Amino acid sequence: MPWRLIAKAFGWQTATDEDGEMPFVVVWHPRLRRHFAGSGAWRRAVRLSIHAPNSYPPQADRKEVKT
Repeated sequence: MPWRLIAKAFGWQTATDEDGEMPFVVVWHPRLRRHFAGSGAWRRAVRLSIHAPNSYPPQADRKEVKT
């Protein structure tokens, strides 16, 4: 799966953290204020982007939400 390509389409960007001994890539999104690092960072970014939001707030009563 081309995780990097899909994540870039959703607006994810990369940054390199070079403070430690081994530099590593950080995948972050400017509007979501989320970041991921490590081997599965691109995959986790895509999964977060394609997750469907709730259609109603969790505290709402189901009877009031009829659509």
